[in-house]
Amino acid sequence: MDFKQLHTFAVVAKEQNFSRAAELLNYSQSTVSEHIHALERELGVPLFDRLGRGVLLTEAGKRILVHVENLSGIEQQIRSIALGCDEPCGTLVIGAPESIIAYRLPRVLVEFRKRFPKVELKFQLGTCAELRSSLEVGAVDIALLIEAPVAADNLITEGLINEQIVLVSAPSHPLAEMDAIEAADLTGEVLLMVESTRGGWSYREIFENEMVETDVRPSQWLEFSSVEAIKQCAISGVGIALLPEITVRHEIADKKLKICGWPSIQIPTQMAWNKHRWISSAMQSFMRVVKEIDMAP
Repeated sequence: MDFKQLHTFAVVAKEQNFSRAAELLNYSQSTVSEHIHALERELGVPLFDRLGRGVLLTEAGKRILVHVENLSGIEQQIRSIALGCDEPCGTLVIGAPESIIAYRLPRVLVEFRKRFPKVELKFQLGTCAELRSSLEVGAVDIALLIEAPVAADNLITEGLINEQIVLVSAPSHPLAEMDAIEAADLTGEVLLMVESTRGGWSYREIFENEMVETDVRPSQWLEFSSVEAIKQCAISGVGIALLPEITVRHEIADKKLKICGWPSIQIPTQMAWNKHRWISSAMQSFMRVVKEIDMAP
């Protein structure tokens, strides 16, 4: 095997399509296929499941991709040293849910850009379950997750800050006038939620488990991919929203929303990375800045 084959493998894995990979690499599609087949023959395992026009990594392919990404990072570091680049450089892919990128990361990013201007940052939005999967296959270098700690053989996590998850509503909502809300008070209410993320311990799942344990049945669960959409619907009186307190702090101060008397959920924001991943100088620098800077807005 050689670096060209491994690089082709990494691009096909990212694009999940041979023809798109060929366009990006400026190869013919037959050359891309030849590189992948040669790798599979040498390794003795299939790297992709062919699904019509697209492809998906096999389990072996997922494990191998992490090490291929490590090699790519080392190659990039060698080239940087050869060019006289002593400070961290290259590309770093950071994964995080919308609430963390919008409300926790700005101060970190300002400081990081000031210290390490040669590092190009790219961001991948996603649910915590999706981001953990991206870490597993090397599609993301570092992820910031807002969920209860989840045991994962291939991931290392480090707690950063505890988040307070609250129920909020428009001030005119009947529940906003109650000092304390019991589970039964939520019966028949419309609940505004982020999209469900099975396979982890998101704050939504923790809340849903509380509803199941108390046999409470809201009239409707409305799912959104956008925190902003949830807030605007709550302000308009569509229903009650479950959100990190940090995301609604300004609306509460402006009296557009009010925290309901439901016990808040405490859940950590964590930094996670693949334990098998080579830690580049850019990754080390980002992780250090995240731990040094107060992420409060």
